[in-house]
Parts: sequence; structure tokens; C-alpha cells
Amino acid sequence: MRNSNQNSAATSTHRVFTRIVKESRWVHRSQLEIGMYVNELDRPWTDTSFMFQGFDIDSPETLDKLRESCEYAFVQTEKLARVSWVGAKRRVSMVRDH
Repeated sequence: MRNSNQNSAATSTHRVFTRIVKESRWVHRSQLEIGMYVNELDRPWTDTSFMFQGFDIDSPETLDKLRESCEYAFVQTEKLARVSWVGAKRRVSMVRDH
């Protein structure tokens, strides 16, 4: 016969949620990719041909121009994370990068 602690553990719910996790970091120009959002450069924006501070790398041309303009860029990426709750414990696993 089970005691009450075993019963509550056996009937604990397992719920899974999905959420977007944003991460910002400095990236060398060789690691820049289409789809990244550039927040900052390692030099003043006025020293570059970019009209705006902060933009998406949306084409191979933009990527090439950016690589010519700086050594490092501060980028923001998003990851889709699966968060599961098992009783009182929380588990997080990354699914994919954007």
C-alpha cells in the first residue's frame, strides 16, 4: 500500500510550455549570420554606411557590408525554449536558434 507522499508523486502533473528566450552577445564578424539583429557595433555608427542604429541582417549584401564595417557586433538572437514543469522542478531545453 502506498503512503500519501508516493501517491502525490505518482499523480504530479507534467506540463510543457514553449517560450522565446532572447540572448545578446558580442559576435566576431566571421560568426555573423542572416537573421541576426544588430544592436551595436565596435565603432561609432557614424563611421559606417548604415543609416540606423539597430537593424536585421536581412540579405547577403547587408551581411557583407557589415563584415567590412566592423570587427565585432553586439547581436540579439532568439531561441525557442521548451519549459516543462514536473511537480516542483522546472526543466528547460533549447529547441532552435533564430
